[in-house]
Parts: sequence; structure tokens; C-alpha cells
Amino acid sequence: MNDKIVEWTLDDISGELRRISLVSAPAIEEDFMLFKSNVESFKAIDEEKRVLTGIAMRPNIKIPRLDADGNLYYGFFSEATVTKAAELFFKRNSNANNTNLEHELEVDGVFVFESWIVTDPKLDKSLALGFTSVNKGDWFVSMKIENEDVWNSFLKTGLIKGFSVEVVPAKTTEVDLLTKLSKVIDDETLSDDEKVTKLINLTK
Repeated sequence: MNDKIVEWTLDDISGELRRISLVSAPAIEEDFMLFKSNVESFKAIDEEKRVLTGIAMRPNIKIPRLDADGNLYYGFFSEATVTKAAELFFKRNSNANNTNLEHELEVDGVFVFESWIVTDPKLDKSLALGFTSVNKGDWFVSMKIENEDVWNSFLKTGLIKGFSVEVVPAKTTEVDLLTKLSKVIDDETLSDDEKVTKLINLTK
């Protein structure tokens, strides 16, 4: 693979996570779930509960982007950066209530009330909710939808399918793919299954 790959990072001084947007095409290719109180009906829409749960960010997955000259490249966030993003999101109190549609249309009556980072994919809460594709380091969030128009016009109709974070990276570093693969292989803190998952995400 000869495509340019960059790593996006965040820190406490520079970089910013502005909001979590509701979009029709999530970058991580994972739809959120609309569910009732009982987990068996997680795909159903409940007029009373109106909760969305899904992945806001997934580490080490390459996201296609175009640079200023229209050239294709791929960017990714490390596991540490995803965790930092989750921290920065709640560091600004206004973020939980700051949501839009397709990164354009501002909406109210929509807010994040739950957030967690997956530490063990085999025991994570997301499995009980019906998710089957769960990776270590995934950042899950749950949103409450109190806005009638958003719920009826965009969610019940299936137009909106997932989350997308609005991030301004603190730093962008071009990464040599072979170096990145070597780091994963040599990481003694990862199990064999976790290494395989990260290698697959890097080479997709």
C-alpha cells in the first residue's frame, strides 16, 4: 500500500473535540443502535426511551480524507488519543449538549449522557446491548433524543445511522506503515487476538 497515512493526536493544550454529530455515513462504518429498555429489542425504536448507543471513535482504523490539493490520504487515531478525546469532550461542559446533523444543521434537545472506553471486548457492556464488532479502545456513547423533529424525521426514517466526531487535531504526523505494523507486533501488552485486530485495521 503506497497511500499516505497520518496519525492525528490531541493534547490538553492544543487540539479540540468540538461535538459529536449525527450522520448518515459514520466514518467507522458502524451504525448505532436504537433500543428499548430490554436488550432483546435493541434494534427497535422506543417512543418513550429514545436512546442511541454507538461508537463515537475507534482507534487504529484508517479514515479516508482529501488534502488541500484533492489528494487522497488516510488518517487514524491511536488508542491513547481516543481516550484523550473522550476526556476532552467532557472537559468542556457545553459539549454534551452540542450536537448537529451531518456536521451542518445545529439541533437542540439532543445530548450525550453516557460514555465509556472498551477495556475488554469480551466482557464489555456493549455486548449485552447487541453489538458484535467491539474492539479494545473503542469509545462508546449514548445519546438521549428529546427533539421530536430529529427523532421523527431523521432517526425513525433511518436517514441518520451513526456518530461522527468533529476533531481539530493538535498534531498530524505522517506514519510509515511498516513501522506502525512493527510496533503492533512488538507490543508485549497486547494479546495475539488484539494484535491481529490492530493489524487488520491498519492494512484495510
